[in-house]
Amino acid sequence: MRLDHCLDETLANVIRHGGPTALSSPVHLQFGVRRGPGACTAELSVSDAGVAFDPSTFVAVAPHPASLVDATPGGLGLLLIRNFSDELSYRHSQGRNHLTITVSWVEDA
Repeated sequence: MRLDHCLDETLANVIRHGGPTALSSPVHLQFGVRRGPGACTAELSVSDAGVAFDPSTFVAVAPHPASLVDATPGGLGLLLIRNFSDELSYRHSQGRNHLTITVSWVEDA
């Protein structure tokens, strides 16, 4: 579930903020799972041709609104990705963003 939410937010950000090259080029996804004795790791790599942006770097989050009336939708996607993932890695190469999101969990015997 955590990885699914991270993918949703990542793709929404590519569409919303990636610019014309992101919208006109394919997004590549690669998924893998490693299982060990009790410990599991899932890794998802997302590659897009949008504007270079490293989501693992600090971006200021808007202050919490005082009330629901003051709240505006959006602006929490990066925070969600950072909190739901166990590891983020980013690189920009050959005109593409390459983001790898990793989540880990313990599997009961």
